[in-house]
Amino acid sequence: MENTVEYNENKKLFLNSISNIKKKNDGSFIVNYNNMPYHISNSDEMLEKYNWLTEYIEKYPEQAEDYIEKQYIPSAEEKVEHIRNKRNSLLNEADIILMKYQEQVSLNIIQVNDEYYNALLQYKQNLRDITKQIDFPENIIWPLMPEYI
Repeated sequence: MENTVEYNENKKLFLNSISNIKKKNDGSFIVNYNNMPYHISNSDEMLEKYNWLTEYIEKYPEQAEDYIEKQYIPSAEEKVEHIRNKRNSLLNEADIILMKYQEQVSLNIIQVNDEYYNALLQYKQNLRDITKQIDFPENIIWPLMPEYI
């Protein structure tokens, strides 16, 4: 009998501590619990609270509303910044590869390969010219790094 009383007290305490109940498409809930956002799913660790909340919503459906996922759409400036960061990272990678190539040629580890060297230089220039593409920043055609043959 004591366990039932404790169980009901915990349930009552939990339900009195939540507000702003939103039901997600996957059946889980987003609630404010003690004034903090809280995700309640039907996972093992949350099952008891999930069942309490489901029972409550079935009894009082007006207390919950659908949770609407907000899709983040980056601004044009954010898109440009992201593209430039990626481009700069690829340029850095190309610089490292170019430097390794030149070192290996200088040490006679590999043979001079003018075709590969020029392709690397052209790749770097194509990366620099990304911002000149017609649909920049919406549609980017990224150049492919040449492979050493």
